[in-house]
Amino acid sequence: MKDYDRLGGPRAWLVWTLATLFVIAGFAFQTAYGVTSTEIASDLSLTLAQVGILGTTYTWAVAMLQIFSGSVLDRLGIRVLAWVSLFSVVGGFAYANAGSFEVLILSNICIAVGHAFAFVGAGMVGGKWFGWGRFGLMFGLVQGAGAFGSYFNQNVTRYIVEDYGWSFSLNAIAFVILIVSALMLVFMREPRLPDTDRPEWNGMKDLFISVFNALRRIVVIPAMWFNSVHGGMTFGVHLSLSLVWGPIFLAETGMTVFQAVAISSFTFLGMLIGCPLWVWVSERIERNRPMAVIPAIFHAALLAYVILDPSKANQVTFFLIGLFSASTAMNYPIAASLVPEKLVGTSSAFVNTMQFFWTGVLMAIPGLALSGTGIWASLAGTTGMDAAAPDLADFQSAMMLLVYAVCIGVVAGALTGETFRSQKGSKEPVKVDA
Repeated sequence: MKDYDRLGGPRAWLVWTLATLFVIAGFAFQTAYGVTSTEIASDLSLTLAQVGILGTTYTWAVAMLQIFSGSVLDRLGIRVLAWVSLFSVVGGFAYANAGSFEVLILSNICIAVGHAFAFVGAGMVGGKWFGWGRFGLMFGLVQGAGAFGSYFNQNVTRYIVEDYGWSFSLNAIAFVILIVSALMLVFMREPRLPDTDRPEWNGMKDLFISVFNALRRIVVIPAMWFNSVHGGMTFGVHLSLSLVWGPIFLAETGMTVFQAVAISSFTFLGMLIGCPLWVWVSERIERNRPMAVIPAIFHAALLAYVILDPSKANQVTFFLIGLFSASTAMNYPIAASLVPEKLVGTSSAFVNTMQFFWTGVLMAIPGLALSGTGIWASLAGTTGMDAAAPDLADFQSAMMLLVYAVCIGVVAGALTGETFRSQKGSKEPVKVDA
C-alpha cells in the first residue's frame, strides 16, 4: 500500500533523532547534578545527607521504574515516549525553580518517570523504524549520542552555572525537553507496515497482567542474568569513574579540579566511538560474545594501569578507558537475541535497570573503602586507614575495587554464551552456545 513507511527512510531518522534527543536531554539532568549540587545546597540550606539523598532518589527511581518501562513499550508502542516526556518537562521546571528539599525530591521522581522510558524507548524506535536486524547498531548509536551529550554537559554546564546560576541552567535543560516533547507529540508514532498489529489499549488490568507476564518470562533466562551482570559492571564502573571518582582521584594526584574533570570527561568521548563500533564489529564477524568480553578485558587492564601509575592519566588513556567500557553496548543486542521480538523492550529494560542498580552500588564502594572499616575496606586493604586524611595509596587501593568489578563483568560476559544467530532476522530466541 502507498501509505506504508519505509524502514530507514527520512521519517525513520526523524523519529529516531527525536527519541535520541530526549535521551540526551534526560542525561543532562544527571550530569548537571554534579555541577549544581553545591549551589543548590547553599541556596536552599541543605545538609550533606540531603544532598546525598537527592542524588540517590533520582538514580534509584529510574532503576525501579525502568524495569516496567520496557514491558509497557512492548505492550503500548513507542508513542508512549511522547506522553511520558511530559513528566520530565513538569519535573524539570519544578526542579529548576524549587524552593525546598521536598519539592526537589518530588521533581526528581517526576523527571525519573520520563527518563526511565527514554533510553529503552530510543532503542525500541531504532528496532521498529530501521528493522530488528539493525536494533543493536541503532542502540549503539543512541548510547554514543548519550555519551557525547554527557561530555558536552559535563564541560559546559559548569560555565553556565558559574555565570548564570543553577536555576537558569536547569530551566534551560527543561526548556529543551519541552521542545523535544512537543515535536514527539507531533511526529512520534509506530511505522505503518504490512501485517503489523497496532498497539491497543485494553485497560489498566490488562496492561499490568501483560507487563508482569513479560517480566516473568525474562527473569527465568540464566543468560539474561549473566548478560546483565556484565552490563552492570562495565556501565557502572564507567559512570562511577567518569562522574565521581575519576575527578576525585586525579585531583588527589595533584591536578586542579578543572584539569581532573576535563580529563575524566574524555571517557565519554571514548564511549561515543566505542558503542557503535563494538556492535558494528560484532555484526561483521557475526559473533556477540567476543565484543562483550575482549574490550572489557582491556577496560580492566587499562584502568588498573592508570590507577597504579597516575602519571599515565591523560586525555588519551581516559579516552581509551571509555572506548573499552563501551562493551556495555553489546548487552542490548545480546538481551534482544534471547527473547522473541515482542519482548525486546522488556529485555532491554531489564538490562538498563541492572546497569542503574550497579551504578549506584559502584559509585558508593570506593567511598566505603575509604572509610577504613567494613567489608569494602577489607577487600581493598584499607582497614585501619585514617579516614579523615586518606593518602594517594589509600585512593589507589579503593579505586582498584572498580577494576575487580570489571573483571567480574568479563567472567559474566563469557558465561553468557554466544547469541548472534538471532541477529540474522529470526524472530525467535536462540539457544545459547556455551
